[in-house]
Amino acid sequence: MDAAAQIEPRSTALVLNDLQLAIISNSPLAPSEAEAVTRFNSAVLQCAKALTAARRVGMHVVHVRVAFSAGYAEANLHSPMMRFIREKELLLDGAPATAFDPRVEPDAAEIVITKRGVSAFSGTALDEALRARGVSAVVLGGLVAHYAVEGTAREAHDRGYRVLVLKDACASATVSRYDAAVANLAFLGEVLTTEAFLGRLGGTS
Repeated sequence: MDAAAQIEPRSTALVLNDLQLAIISNSPLAPSEAEAVTRFNSAVLQCAKALTAARRVGMHVVHVRVAFSAGYAEANLHSPMMRFIREKELLLDGAPATAFDPRVEPDAAEIVITKRGVSAFSGTALDEALRARGVSAVVLGGLVAHYAVEGTAREAHDRGYRVLVLKDACASATVSRYDAAVANLAFLGEVLTTEAFLGRLGGTS
């Protein structure tokens, strides 16, 4: 296998973004159209496949969540999205809907990062945690493609990480936003399917 195509588990982290109940379904943040709901759930299932494979080969795993304290003092309220989240009282730390989807629940030994904005790196200890473990490559999945996944990919790129994105393990509420995000992500790193990722780990789908 070409060296550029190799995925070395010991120096790679699977980073799953915002796979929280409030973002997936039954919430003002979640998609309402049936087709979009299907796309979101399909992405979660692909994330679960990637997670199982990463655990099997001993890859580092990071689960990213977005949450706020009461009053939303940490939120950037210049942002229309953050103002909407505060207005609807969404993603409060400790609320049931802020929890991870059970299909991708973290194990006790895995890294959990709580963020307050778009990128998993911004204002968090993610970079320090990855470098302490010798991680030089990140494999990204999660919700949503044009927001958390793309934002995290951009910052990972600028911090010098090799970036891989599992295109079927992320989704957006509209196809146009998803397509635009995937096109942008291709300039930041490698975009591949979950099945291709599993194959490069010696796994099967």
